[in-house]
Amino acid sequence: MSKRQDDLEVELVRESGQNVRWQPRPAEPLFVVGKVGQAGVPLAIYLHLRAVEAVLGSVPQGRRIEIGGLLVGQPCNDEKGAYLVVSGAIPAELAAGRRLCVTFTHQAWNAMLQARDRHFPQERIVGWYHTHPGLGVFLSGPDLFIHRHFFNQPWQVALVVDPDDFTWGMFCWHEGKLQAASSLYVYGEPAGEYERLVMLLRRYADNRIVEA
Repeated sequence: MSKRQDDLEVELVRESGQNVRWQPRPAEPLFVVGKVGQAGVPLAIYLHLRAVEAVLGSVPQGRRIEIGGLLVGQPCNDEKGAYLVVSGAIPAELAAGRRLCVTFTHQAWNAMLQARDRHFPQERIVGWYHTHPGLGVFLSGPDLFIHRHFFNQPWQVALVVDPDDFTWGMFCWHEGKLQAASSLYVYGEPAGEYERLVMLLRRYADNRIVEA
């Protein structure tokens, strides 16, 4: 199924809202992201450093164009309630990026779905991400169109990143509207291959991230 809004073309297999996983949430997150959401948005979101790495690694150097991709993971429950794990990100390498938009074509979606089957066969599509280079963190009209039509499960989210100053935010469904999440945690191995990313997170603008 496809829908079109201005320069945006989307084709995606819808994810079912069934079979929410019961498991303990990740222990001792590295960082807590604060001051980016709205009080009263209860869904806790756990974002693995490998997803951060994939998003940052897909930003083109020296080109101010929008890029995007899928987020994979699991909607979960534990004794504290509902939460979401975002275990990885899949860049849309075949998408057509421009200064103010990114076009997800049929080819781009198929390539991402194939990458999900190869690298994250047990994970579900829990949302999507895209960049706003130099524009700030928000959801535009076309962004809202995509999310409402193709990521409308209550646990599906949208990550927006402005790579110019490394500001970013996660948006989730709450009371029928997309609102900035108030509980976003970054977790993962604190050393080795993630050392560079930990350093980047420490320099996050405006003290939005504090050590847990």
